[in-house]
Amino acid sequence: MKKLLFLFIILNLVLLPNVFAKQGHMKLLAVKETEAGYEGGIADLFLEIKPGAGRVFLETFPLTRTDTQMSTRFAKAIACDAIERDCDDIDFFYTITADSAIIAGPSAGSSIAVLTVAVLENLELNEGYAITGTINSGGLIGPVGGLKAKVEAGKKAGLKKVFIPAGELIVKIDNSSVDLKNLSNQLSIDIVEISTLSEAVKEFTGKEIKQKFKSIDISEAYISTMKSLAKDLCDRSSKLRAETKSLNYTINVSAIKENSNNLTSKGREAFEKQTFYSSASYCFGANVEYSTLLLLSKNLSQDGAVNEIEKVKSGIKDFHNKIEKQEKKTITDLEAYIVIKERLVDAEDTANQVIDILNRTNKTERVARLIAYASERINSANSWANFLGKEGKTFNLNKEVLKKSCQNKISEADERMQYVELYFPSSLEGVKKGIDRAEEELEKGNYELCLSTASKAKADVDIILSIFGVDSEQYNNLIERKLDIVRNNIARQAAKGIFPILGYSYYEYANSLKDSDVFSALLYSEYALELGNLDIYFKESNGKKKSLDIDKKLLGAFFIGVVVGALAVSLVRKSKIKSRKKKKIS
Repeated sequence: MKKLLFLFIILNLVLLPNVFAKQGHMKLLAVKETEAGYEGGIADLFLEIKPGAGRVFLETFPLTRTDTQMSTRFAKAIACDAIERDCDDIDFFYTITADSAIIAGPSAGSSIAVLTVAVLENLELNEGYAITGTINSGGLIGPVGGLKAKVEAGKKAGLKKVFIPAGELIVKIDNSSVDLKNLSNQLSIDIVEISTLSEAVKEFTGKEIKQKFKSIDISEAYISTMKSLAKDLCDRSSKLRAETKSLNYTINVSAIKENSNNLTSKGREAFEKQTFYSSASYCFGANVEYSTLLLLSKNLSQDGAVNEIEKVKSGIKDFHNKIEKQEKKTITDLEAYIVIKERLVDAEDTANQVIDILNRTNKTERVARLIAYASERINSANSWANFLGKEGKTFNLNKEVLKKSCQNKISEADERMQYVELYFPSSLEGVKKGIDRAEEELEKGNYELCLSTASKAKADVDIILSIFGVDSEQYNNLIERKLDIVRNNIARQAAKGIFPILGYSYYEYANSLKDSDVFSALLYSEYALELGNLDIYFKESNGKKKSLDIDKKLLGAFFIGVVVGALAVSLVRKSKIKSRKKKKIS
């Protein structure tokens, strides 16, 4: 009987994990590198989830041409965030199988995210569909390479519909443009543009995964604080302007005066429109111009310039010491700390440039402008300090957690850069420098600055990818679509009780630039996406976990097994007792 009982226990222990495990599959569009160039390919993407500790496992057969690990982790995080699911109690097992080595990497991100949502939410996927595109912060589906080859591969595999990133119907191949609409007609396969993860999930499953947010519920704390910040900087503009009116100069400063007045006017206009971040940015620029005029009027000697720099460095040191004592509990605390540290580091780098210039030559205007910039950077940092200590959801922001988020973001940026280089081998020196700077901050233990720098480097890569092959006449449509996605993401964050002060500030600034400098507007919209969703890297201090859904059929089978096993053990036991009684009687 003991052997039977032991067998029964082992059997149920083997069956129990399967009660909680869930699986899913979809086709993955890919390309493979051949002697003739890139050819389309199809892979199979599988996912199994089980109770666990939030770990992500990936197996590829054969190995993919590019590293897909970070894209998988990031796509999983975006998927969990999209359905507001705490996935720390689930392990994810992804498998990619193909007939030959493929290039997956970031281009698999949208597929992985769609499959992850479907499995977590018990949604049935249309197996006749496939999607290709990067997955970005806020659930934005971004551009990828090799679209023509992927569509052709989809047709060969019998797919009915292929989803591609919005704005990618016209692709460039060997310096010539190819309209994928024509390819769709030639191959008799539907090619559909798509912008977000939520749209993709609805197409694949017919189910909405989240509420649509039309407007942003702007935090009152943000409005009042940013308004005060802008007012401080713009009041300083008025003060400095008055001080420079009657000054005399030994050089022509008409261009500086014109620029300072122009920036002051823009600052006032933005303030009246209640776009306070834009107002603060313009007034900061004006303050640098006015401070430059003040320094030029003094005819600074080399010793005088050194004294000014020493004052700047002393101010930076005092501020550093003050800010390091500030406890960070909320995402607002983290973002404000990042802004302050960026400005202080910028001021310190600028101060060192002045020393370097003075050692080589005495360029009066250049020296004055750098000193003015460094000084005003400190003033700006001081204004941003008003955001520290605001109420909000508390998160675990200890050093180890921040370090991990920084490392993940560097890996994401680096993986994205390597992918872009495969298709567009043009110079990415700016991106590489950004990643190098992030790694330097990681080594120094400046994890917050590392996170911010790596986020911007990733945004820089995404901008290159998103505008490659796009006619400049389409930039306005591109920025409007991107801003709409950013707005929806910020609205969603605000509804969760997390107002992203950096994301919203960059969004507002991008809006103010779109009519005059569309490329800068695109860049700041990418910054808004990357820095408007930082909470996916951190967990709430009092967060509640949602347990993994149970497969009811398997659970029923499990309990039936328990009952049957128990009955069997009971019957065997009764049979043995009767047998013993008969022996005693006989």
